[in-house]
Order: sequence, then C-alpha cells, then structure tokens
Amino acid sequence: MKKVLFTWMCLACSLASGAQAQQGIVRTLERPSKPSVGIEGVTINVHEYPNAIVSKKGGKFAFTLSGKRLGESFTMTRVHKKGYSLVDKQVKGRRYAYSPSVPIEIVMVSDQQLEKDKKLIEDKAYDKAQKDFDKKLAALEKQLKEKSISEREYRQKYEELNNNYSNYVQLIDQMAERYAMTDYSGMDDVSKEILACLENADLERADQLINSKGSFDKREKELLSKLELKEKSEELSQQLEKDIEKERNSLVQDYYNKYYINASNYHNDSAAYYLERIVKLAPGNSDILYRTARFIMDYLSDYPRAEGYFLQALEQAKLQHGELSEEVGVITDDLGLLYDNMLDYDKAIEWHQRALDILEPTVGSDNKTVSMAYTLIGRAYMNKKMLDKALEYTLKGLEIRERMDINDPQISQSYNNLGVIYNTMGDLDKALEYHKKALEIREQAYGPDDGATALSYNNIGSILISKGEFDEAIDWLNRGLAINEKIFGPVNPYTANGYNSLGYAHYFKGDLNEAVKWFMKQLSSYEQLYGYDSIYNYSCCEHIAVIHEQLGDTAQALKYYQRCMDLLQPHGDTYQEQTEQLKSHIQELKSGVAPKAVNP
Repeated sequence: MKKVLFTWMCLACSLASGAQAQQGIVRTLERPSKPSVGIEGVTINVHEYPNAIVSKKGGKFAFTLSGKRLGESFTMTRVHKKGYSLVDKQVKGRRYAYSPSVPIEIVMVSDQQLEKDKKLIEDKAYDKAQKDFDKKLAALEKQLKEKSISEREYRQKYEELNNNYSNYVQLIDQMAERYAMTDYSGMDDVSKEILACLENADLERADQLINSKGSFDKREKELLSKLELKEKSEELSQQLEKDIEKERNSLVQDYYNKYYINASNYHNDSAAYYLERIVKLAPGNSDILYRTARFIMDYLSDYPRAEGYFLQALEQAKLQHGELSEEVGVITDDLGLLYDNMLDYDKAIEWHQRALDILEPTVGSDNKTVSMAYTLIGRAYMNKKMLDKALEYTLKGLEIRERMDINDPQISQSYNNLGVIYNTMGDLDKALEYHKKALEIREQAYGPDDGATALSYNNIGSILISKGEFDEAIDWLNRGLAINEKIFGPVNPYTANGYNSLGYAHYFKGDLNEAVKWFMKQLSSYEQLYGYDSIYNYSCCEHIAVIHEQLGDTAQALKYYQRCMDLLQPHGDTYQEQTEQLKSHIQELKSGVAPKAVNP
C-alpha cells in the first residue's frame, strides 16, 4: 500500500508585519510537552519572487512583491531544510492572497523527532491490537469448547478475525505517521485530550470525548451556515474567518479520529463514511481524496466508488502540483491498479504507462514509484497471458529495486512474479531460481512461520513436481502446509491448496494410496468452506474417482464419479459437454469396458 501524508491546513497566527512586506514564520509542530519553536535557515522559493528567501532567527521571514496589490495571489514552489519535512505538503503549489497584515505560517517537523514520536504511537497501537486479537480469539475458542458454534463456524470466524487483524496492522504505520504529524497549536483542551487518547491507543475514551462535543450533523450545519455567511459578506471580519477555519479543522480532525477508531475495529464501511465526510468539507484537497479512494479500493473493493475519488484526486493534484509531478504520477499508477482489480487489463496497462511517462522525467528512473509502475504493468500483462511483455516489465521493475536497495523485502514480490511467469513459460529452472530468491528474503524479513514464506515453499514444491523431483517436492510442500495449518487451521483455501499439491506430488510419484488421502483432506476442507454441494468440490471428487479406478476399486470410483455428476447437474448447460462425457464413462465403467482412467 503507498503512504500519503494526511495533513490539514494550519491556523494563521498574528505577527507584526512590515508596511508592504508579506510576513511569515516557519515553526515546529506543537506536541504534548513540546511547545512550538521557530525554525531558522529554511529556504523558501516564491514563484513571483526572483530570489530564495531564508528564514531568520525565530523562523521569521518576509518578502515584498513589486506590483502586487492587496489580495492578489502568489505561489510558494519550494520549502526546504535538511532533516525536516513539511507537515502540510500542499503548501507547495497553494495560492496565497498577498497581505502585509496577514502573515503566513508554515509548519515543519524534524525527521528525527517524527520517527521517535511515530515509533511510540506504533508500539502502543501494536500492543493494543495484539491484546484485542488475543481477547477475541479466546472468546471464539470458548464458544467452540462450549459447542455454541460448530467447527466450521469457528474456522470461518477465525479466518475473518485473522484477516481483520492483518488489515489493521497494515493501517498502523500510516495512522502513526498521521498522528505524529498532528499540530496541537490552536486546539481546544478536549481536542488535545482526544488526540492524546488515540496516541495512547485508548480508543474507547477517545470515542466518548468525540461524542461529548455534540452531534456531527449539528456541528456541520453550524459550520456551513458560517461559510454561507462568508460567501454573502463582502467585508468579512478577520475574526469570523479564524472561527470558520478553527471549526473546520476541529470537525475534520474529529472525522479523521472517527475514521481511525472504526478502521481499528474493522468497521470498514463506517471508516469510509467518515473519510467521505472529510471530503465534503475539503473537496479540493488531493491528499484527502486519494486517501479515501485507496481505502475504498483496498478495504471495501467498491471499485466504481473508488474510481470517482481517484479521478477527483487526480484533477486536484494536477491543479496543485502540475501535470508532471510525483503526486500526479502516483495517483495515475493507482488508477491502473484499480482497473487491474476490475479485470480491465488493457485499461490498466494504459494508466500504468501514463504513470511511467509522468514519473520517470519527474523523479528519475531509480525510484520506488517508478519500480512499482513497471511491476504493475508486468502483472497486468501476466494476467493477459502476454508472457514476453510481462517478463520485460517485471524485470525492469526488479532492476530498479535491486539498484536502490537489494535488501528491500518488497523485492520478494518481484521475484515471486518472475517465478510464476517463467513457470508458465515452461522454464522450470528459472522459475525455481526466482522462487528461491523470494523465499530467502521472506524468511529473513518475515520469519519462517509467515504466510508469504509458506507461499514460497508451496511454489517451489509445485515446480519440483513438474521437474519430476517428487521426494524433494513433498518435503517443501509439507513445510508450507505446516505453516498454513498453524496459521489458518485445516479449513482454509491456502491449507486446502497445500493438500491439493501434496496429492499431485504423491500421485505422480506413483503412491496412489497416499495421493487419495491428500485429495480427501482437500475435499473435507472444501466441504466445510463452501458446502457439500459446491461446484468447488468437483475437481477433488474427480481426482479421487480417477485414483480409485486406477487402484481397481470400481465401487469407490463409481461413488465419486456419481458425485461429480450430482455437482454438475445444477449448472445445466454450463457443463453440458463435460456432463455427457462423464455419463458415458460411468456407463462404460459399470459395463466393465471403460478405458483406463486418465491422469487427474
């Protein structure tokens, strides 16, 4: 998932100003027990001003724009100091009204302080997430022990709990960064207490405090009334302007807090709702639109809804940052990912290529966003079965990542994709080489008991089956299966896939009795996952029937062939040819003249 800072406009403060000079100050974040201080030595470039401006002692700066009248706009193009980051990225490219009496305020954060605060927040969030998971798992196991739920219900609920936990853990990093970059300046005491609770992972207390501030609908109506008054009034008082901005910031912050609380509790529909409320109050903010689009795509899989927000974010990013900017390139690339998820691979490739055309001249070739664009084009071509193109782009993406950081764990995904491509092309040695490279990274980065590591074990085992190295294949497959059974239990698609692979390995090794055992385990898992009459069970039953026929157990073969017929029957014409062939084979088997069963 790509990180995008989720930041808000800072409140302007009153500073003494020169007669015709635009005044400003650059300061640090105000944090609990850390008051804000001015930052000296920040370089500021203004599009309409010929020279670079450098902040002085206390973070103050000033410049005069000749020929500019009060209220005319100017744009900052760069704000930079080594070791510091802008809290509000949209300072660059934003239009400001020239005013000698209204100073500009820019907030930056020390990279060192940001990492320190972020780690503190992350540690507390991880600790709470683990405790919540353990508590819910204990309750689930109690229900199973008391037989208030079935084994199948337990496995389904366990998988759902495990998936929700994994999704939340992925959110922690961006959440920690968001709160570590929150400026406490100008906030009321209740808002500060809410943030302190969230940073300490006390979500329940934070939610109570947010609700104590009154109805969101009422607060939003009051704000919108003031905005209408602002639009009607030609001479708006400075105080009303400040009140509106303060109330907007407070409401947006509380919406964000609600989003975080709901996302933390896996209430994804509610989390998306609060993001969309934020969009309503800040419709021109490309970062907010982008965050909303990503969440809806990643967590709700509501692709048409996500598409609308992505397209809005793209237009706003173009206005704020220009057509050739990293922000525009990233959003363009994610639109490609969206269309890939929608199975429109041609459109996905088109948007990924657009992203490359923007990113390469903007950020250079050796950049993670460029590498990702190449990798995603490769994935789209792989989905289209255009393997030469898939290989070309996946290798380009990999070359960039290897030049940047050979130890980046995400490289394992590129290696995995290459393994799949070469396997499909029939180059088993190359496929094996890349799957082993992926495995080496995953074992080091994620540990030997991770689901990604298990996937690599299974991929390696499957290739070894194709190479005829059955004993070694079985060893790898058993290692992957042990991990999946530990993580997911026996009733899970990943575990069932392991049973299937072991069935094939033993079958081609010639051990038919062992093979049928594994296909039976796969069938049992599928029956509990999808139901006894699911079409998913067809291939398992067919494999079992073929093996029994080859073993000479005609009764068992007929039993499972008949079950295959029963599974196909509800699907009518969809499997008509397959049904007729199966019906004919059953008749031949009953009459004793059936040809030898073919491999499953």
